[in-house]
Amino acid sequence: MLLHETAALMRRRFEAAARPEGLTLMQWRALALLDRDGPLRQRAVGEALEASPMTISDLAERMAVAGLVRRAQDPDDSRAKTLELTDDGRAKLEAMRRVSDRVFADVFGGVDAREAEALRRGLVRIKQNLGAA
Repeated sequence: MLLHETAALMRRRFEAAARPEGLTLMQWRALALLDRDGPLRQRAVGEALEASPMTISDLAERMAVAGLVRRAQDPDDSRAKTLELTDDGRAKLEAMRRVSDRVFADVFGGVDAREAEALRRGLVRIKQNLGAA
């Protein structure tokens, strides 16, 4: 229960921090995913973010209108769309990383390096136990 409550509080904290940048938490996560692994099919983005195809289609459209991503027809499948980060998207992601650094500094206030590493290792083990890669 503590893990669930903590995750919900962190999600709310990140959403509040992202709001002045004009992003939702899911948009922020999508930008980070595209930066790390992109360009990607919309379907792959949806799977990674655990979101429905309709949700991802709407998300992709809003991010494309904002100039953060480019949507294109997949060259291997005319029915599929790919998403690619734009220069504006990269700049927005860098701004969000600065926001993230501030949030994490607050969240981990009073937690020493040894405790933080033990927490990280424990969460990795729990994630592995739950079958996530």
